[in-house]
Amino acid sequence: MAEVTQPGWTRLRTATGRYEYQFQGEMPTVRGGQYENARDYQFLVLDDEGLLYKIPVRLSAEIASELGADDVRLRVAEAQLRAGLETYRPRQGAPYPELDAQFSLSLDRARELAAKSQSNIP
Repeated sequence: MAEVTQPGWTRLRTATGRYEYQFQGEMPTVRGGQYENARDYQFLVLDDEGLLYKIPVRLSAEIASELGADDVRLRVAEAQLRAGLETYRPRQGAPYPELDAQFSLSLDRARELAAKSQSNIP
């Protein structure tokens, strides 16, 4: 039997509340039953009331290509999740358009977050 390692939970305190989150994986983006030319970076988010949410951070293929390495894309997606949780409190059953409005990355935003993540690397 193969051993499965599960990354730990990261704690986060924001203006909208306290959360713990965990990266769950990268998968194709599907909206309205159609595949898009993008990837979702899925995070599980646990709020301070014990409610669990699945939040996708959408990266278009263009953005993913520009960012390059997997670790850079993941750092940018995580930074976007954290920024989104500063202004948005997750709710049960939130539709994808609502989540995408908060967590989807534009090319300019991805560049900004990538530059910040590079400057934080020792």
